[in-house]
Amino acid sequence: MKKSILLILLASFGYAGFSATITVTNSGTTFSPAAITINIGDVVTFNIGSSHNVVEVSQATWDANGNTQLAGGFSLPFGGGTVTADKLTAGIHYYVCTTHAEFGMKGTITILDPTGIAENTFKNGISVYPNPSNGSFQLKLDNSLSAKKFELGIYTLKGEKVYAQSDIQQTNFTDIEISDLPKGVYIVRLYGKKENYYKKIVIQ
Repeated sequence: MKKSILLILLASFGYAGFSATITVTNSGTTFSPAAITINIGDVVTFNIGSSHNVVEVSQATWDANGNTQLAGGFSLPFGGGTVTADKLTAGIHYYVCTTHAEFGMKGTITILDPTGIAENTFKNGISVYPNPSNGSFQLKLDNSLSAKKFELGIYTLKGEKVYAQSDIQQTNFTDIEISDLPKGVYIVRLYGKKENYYKKIVIQ
């Protein structure tokens, strides 16, 4: 029994040791930063003014600048607080300040789960290669996606963004040059207004 308790404590300590705390503040009726990407297990602390709160909403509510809380979503009182890791499951969480949502006071928290990302979760029509490479990759969207605009982010396994590119909307190759980064595994995230695609890439 004592051995089991010790193992649980050690596991908990190890898990917490690799987590990070990210702080979000506000500037008037704007969250700063309004969009963050973190690793699963991290927590987010809101250090905001007393006239602002934080409530998780659905994407549809977020798009409409509404303030109806998502069932089971996180909620912080006026003045802020901390969203614990158990509320931050892998994926995108949308949140607003209920009193200022109509003015666009809202943000997103994207949680990456590197261990849960399949070798290739890009949909058909999206490719990145060669993989592995020396840090020079090419991204291609086929004709079925050419009318859509995507943003590109590349992250370390700890969720740190190390590369970004905007307005990817073409059928030709988009060059991704990250040979200056250390060798290792990274996550490519290609995302639009309502779509998110991930792929692991390797620099060797």
